[in-house]
Amino acid sequence: MEERKHLLDYLAQVFTIFGVTVLVISVICVLTGEEAAEESTMFRLGSGGIPTETIFQYLLTSVCVTALRFLFFTDVLIKKMSVTKRTAGLLGAVIALIGVFSYLFGWFPVDKPEGWIAFFICFGICFAVSAAVSAIKENAENRRLEDGLENLKKRNGGVR
Repeated sequence: MEERKHLLDYLAQVFTIFGVTVLVISVICVLTGEEAAEESTMFRLGSGGIPTETIFQYLLTSVCVTALRFLFFTDVLIKKMSVTKRTAGLLGAVIALIGVFSYLFGWFPVDKPEGWIAFFICFGICFAVSAAVSAIKENAENRRLEDGLENLKKRNGGVR
């Protein structure tokens, strides 16, 4: 499905996910940190910032999400599955991962529907933005490849 990647490509994915996560949680922290301080370890400092251990937990989460992405979107384990099914599987695995980490790290009360509602709203927004950015990037790459093919055809006089 994907071209062969190298360690630096995976590290770039890890730190992209990590950076976006920290940015989103930082904004949420400023907006609702004081109210959420009693409910979540992520916001125990209120609007004052994100605790250091939570930062490292996000880094671990980013590594796990990148590993899941590798498993679902390369042919290492899954050989014959549509992109739609792979995406659905990845989403389910990430939601399960976040649920486990939320329970282990106290990110939100997993026994309260409000925590899950807030999670799904944030996750949905982040997924929609990510999907839009991916689609824009893919369209730009396709246009670049089409332009390159047209230029190649022109240089070769239209001969294949």
